[in-house]
Amino acid sequence: MTNKQPQVTSYRQPRKRGRAASCLIGAMLLTTLLLIAAAIVIVAAYAGWGAGLETARAQATGTAAVDLLQQCERIPADLAAGDFDRAKKRIESLRAVVPAPDCLPPLLPSATAAYLLAQPTVTPLLTLTAPPTPTAPAPTAMPPPSESSPTPLEDASGLDYDLAALLAEARADLAARNYTAAIDTLEAIIGLDGSYQREQTRGLALQALSAQALLLYRSGKLSEAIVLTDRAEVYGDIGELNYERYVAEQYLTGQRYKTSNPALAVLRFNEIYYQHNANYMNGQIEGELQDALRYYGDALAFQGEACQARDQYAAALALYPSYSPVSRGELTAKQQQTALDCGTQQPPPSQNGNGQPGGTPQAIGVRATPGARSG
Repeated sequence: MTNKQPQVTSYRQPRKRGRAASCLIGAMLLTTLLLIAAAIVIVAAYAGWGAGLETARAQATGTAAVDLLQQCERIPADLAAGDFDRAKKRIESLRAVVPAPDCLPPLLPSATAAYLLAQPTVTPLLTLTAPPTPTAPAPTAMPPPSESSPTPLEDASGLDYDLAALLAEARADLAARNYTAAIDTLEAIIGLDGSYQREQTRGLALQALSAQALLLYRSGKLSEAIVLTDRAEVYGDIGELNYERYVAEQYLTGQRYKTSNPALAVLRFNEIYYQHNANYMNGQIEGELQDALRYYGDALAFQGEACQARDQYAAALALYPSYSPVSRGELTAKQQQTALDCGTQQPPPSQNGNGQPGGTPQAIGVRATPGARSG
């Protein structure tokens, strides 16, 4: 008879499986906690980095602003010392900053003026060749003086003046084209007795002053001519002298501002040359315009406006005056240099790609055909 041993149930396998599951869950929890901790560390580090970066940027911006301000403050000292090359380099470096620092625009006018004033004195223009004496208008026939002999005038000094004789003398001087003597005599009569032969004396004074002023305009003595024109206007209509005076004033304004405000000088000379008379002042207007364009180009180049300066030099080279204070070789060299500088110049936001403002171009000396009206 076979003996059967009882079967013993083993609990070892389930117990091992439970321990393994517990270990796996613990490992997963630990890994999760480590990942969360790592994420917290990364976020904290990134936040600290961002804050530090902002602080660094702010400090860098502040340092750059201080450097720009120091550059601006050094420009007046450079100008006072006559170191225009250094001042120009500072201006160019400041203009390269976008946007340009606020301290730069107020410095440009004074810097340009200091540069222009330091330039050598321009060689005076050649003496005008006196043109043939123009024929003055013939004296207008006046009614003969009254036959009644006026009583000689006695002034406060006790001297007697024969106004009729003085008027006859003025007539004779006017007929002989001795206008200066006629003017003196007629104005003396008017000063002694403004009511004596009023229409006649004032008409003769207007005629003498107008004729003498016209001679002065033709001989190039513009300031004297303008003074006589103003005096003639007191006595009546001066006719064509209005035009002569206007052109002369534009010419004198251009000469006055050629170095201190060359842009204005270019406008004045440009108007005379292209709209009125290209041969004004025996052709010297062309040389004056070319010289003003040179000064304007110099001013623009000093301010760092290479493209606009190039256009002024090109406009100056388009002129061929019989005499000019500036040589074509100098103009050519400056035009070539500014053309090279223009190719590397960064235009400000308000300018187009050619270095010109969005509005009217600066090459104001270029026109198609010079004026031909005599004046």
